[in-house]
Amino acid sequence: MKNAKEIGRERPFYINIPAKEVYNEDIDEEILVQGIIDLYYITNDEKIILVDYKTDRVKSEEELIEKYKVQLNIYKRAIEKSLNKKVDKVYIYSVYLGKEIEVEYVF
Repeated sequence: MKNAKEIGRERPFYINIPAKEVYNEDIDEEILVQGIIDLYYITNDEKIILVDYKTDRVKSEEELIEKYKVQLNIYKRAIEKSLNKKVDKVYIYSVYLGKEIEVEYVF
């Protein structure tokens, strides 16, 4: 991140997404989701990295990933829509575990 060509911290966003993606029900409407992305940065070779900080007291990395995968997907989509570029990597930084966790599943 030290050598990033662009850094976005605490960036607010608004995005319309299908309600069924959030509520896991068969709803044919869109909802407006708003939030604040903790951090993203663009590397010198144009890769976009998304980082979300979490303070949850958890036993495992998988617990955090499972709990926040929908949220991270929304953040990823919001960045991609606003920058018109693909997010290359997604990380959770767990303050409690003291480490970064790469989220590798397909969105």
